Amino acid sequence: MFVCRSCVRRTLSPTAAESRLLVQPLQGTSTQRSFSGDSYTSPSLAPGKEKVAPTPPVDKSDPTAVAPRRAKDLQWIVKKHLQYLKDPLLIAEHILATLAKGKFDEALEVTRAASRDTAVSVSWNHLIDYQMKNQRLHAAVKLYNEMKKRAQLPDARTYTIIFRGCAESVHPKLAVSEAVRIYSTLMANERIKPTTIHLNAVLEVCARAGDLDSMFTIAQTANNALRSPNSQTYTIILNGLRHKPDVSRREGLSEEQVEMNNSHALEKARAIWDDIILRWKNAKLVIDEELVCAMGRLLMGGDRKDKDSILELLEQTMALPRLDKGAIAGSVNTTTAAPKAPHPRSPTASSAIHPKPSRNTLSLIMMSLQGTKKTSLAPKYWEHLTKVHSVEPDKDNYNKYLKVLQVGRASEKMANTIVAMPPAFFSPMTFRTGFSTCIHDELSPHAFQNACRIFDVMITKTRYPDPLAMRLFLQSARGNVRHHYEKHPKDEQAAKLSLGRQIVAGVDRLWQPFRILMSSFSYPEQPAKSPQGAWQMAERDVAEAMATARRIIAAMDKVTFEGMADEEICKILKSRRAILNRLVERYYEKEQNMAEKLGKALPVKERGGLDEDLVEVETGRRW
Repeated sequence: MFVCRSCVRRTLSPTAAESRLLVQPLQGTSTQRSFSGDSYTSPSLAPGKEKVAPTPPVDKSDPTAVAPRRAKDLQWIVKKHLQYLKDPLLIAEHILATLAKGKFDEALEVTRAASRDTAVSVSWNHLIDYQMKNQRLHAAVKLYNEMKKRAQLPDARTYTIIFRGCAESVHPKLAVSEAVRIYSTLMANERIKPTTIHLNAVLEVCARAGDLDSMFTIAQTANNALRSPNSQTYTIILNGLRHKPDVSRREGLSEEQVEMNNSHALEKARAIWDDIILRWKNAKLVIDEELVCAMGRLLMGGDRKDKDSILELLEQTMALPRLDKGAIAGSVNTTTAAPKAPHPRSPTASSAIHPKPSRNTLSLIMMSLQGTKKTSLAPKYWEHLTKVHSVEPDKDNYNKYLKVLQVGRASEKMANTIVAMPPAFFSPMTFRTGFSTCIHDELSPHAFQNACRIFDVMITKTRYPDPLAMRLFLQSARGNVRHHYEKHPKDEQAAKLSLGRQIVAGVDRLWQPFRILMSSFSYPEQPAKSPQGAWQMAERDVAEAMATARRIIAAMDKVTFEGMADEEICKILKSRRAILNRLVERYYEKEQNMAEKLGKALPVKERGGLDEDLVEVETGRRW
């Protein structure tokens, strides 16, 4: 019998019902398990092709839907961590690592869960410290209270973290109230007693806030047992007294009230220093350099006698010799200075250990000499501390030393110091200070030569010269005229020619460095996206350079118009003057065009540069 192929395939293939029967046993297991669920729908009861609806995705924009899921995930993470973290030390290390990743919520939940059956005070300390470092004072105190509620006993480290965090808080008044309150509860604690570390930490909180009443109230809790005051204790108190006038100014008090507060602070400091010296002589206290300098900087806020007594203070505590040989020890404000320490050869000298001076002491001495105008002693003390005591000066030491030399108009010492300075310490103000000193050193016939030495250092040790410093150098060439007329008292023309040679030498030294300065504007380190942007980036610097160019032109005119040089030199000066004049004219034309494009109004007086600042420097009003 012949049958078509399609009929044979239809006969051999199973029917739809048979297909369902063949597939059904494969789903039997899952079907039987899903009968207990409410969401199961029997395939035989489902009409048509209806299927079980899938679980809708969570809308992450809906916090009410995301929060439960996050909470479940967090609980699962905490549970997994605690399966392997049983030792309190391991838990603390895990908390510290988790906080380093910024996962505070996870660290907090792990600590809470571990607190049920494990002592994890160190982990709580990490949490409190994390909140304190992030300036969350309320949150840190809240953690401290929760720690106690969960039967986790705070240790000495807990209170140290809280007090030090309060000292660094940006809300000083709130920090003082919290620190004093917690310190009071700690004083009444029978299990833990505050130590000198806690005392100093709370004193630091009060001192930084300027709350002297609270500071001295806390200081009265010191004793000779656990809270014996050390050098840091007295340093904090003296620094708090020193900063009180600044706090008074911020609070808007009048200058009279500020001066009165400063006088009271000095009186209290003297009384405290008497106690310091007494304890030092009795070997109950070790004085360090920080404490001595804290007292010295407090005296810097007083009058000239107080500033002068700093040298006696250093002789007393550090055994530094008095290099002002004409002064008699004890003749300068003996009421301000502290009582005498035992002589090094006396029987009690072994109990008085003298601290070794370093950079802090060197800066204090320079400040004292500048305040008392004893500038001639500055090189002596500088050499004594750097050579005898092997003090390696830093940038701040050099800057303070230069200021003292500037006050004393010691141009030669200034040049020697700048030549010996490390190039890393150079700044534009370094050379401005040096040239200003040479300008005012009118009595020295070598002032301009010293300025040339400083100028050579600026050219060779810096990338680009400072325009204002260049103008000051030119002013030193034009301003030091006295020795020329003293050298030729009866021949005015010879004096003018001598001065002219000096001005020409200064102009000639400026010529090539000025060209280097101008080339730096054509090739900036950070190229701009447009000509207008390039102009705005270099506008102030170019204005300074143009002010320098105008000063050079004025110096050339002085030499040529007053006949202070021969014709050959005047010819060279005129050609250079023409170049500078065209440069200045192009600058003002470009300035006008850029101002119109940017919609910027030019000032009434188109001066360009800091001429007003230069006048203040030359007259000494800024220094």
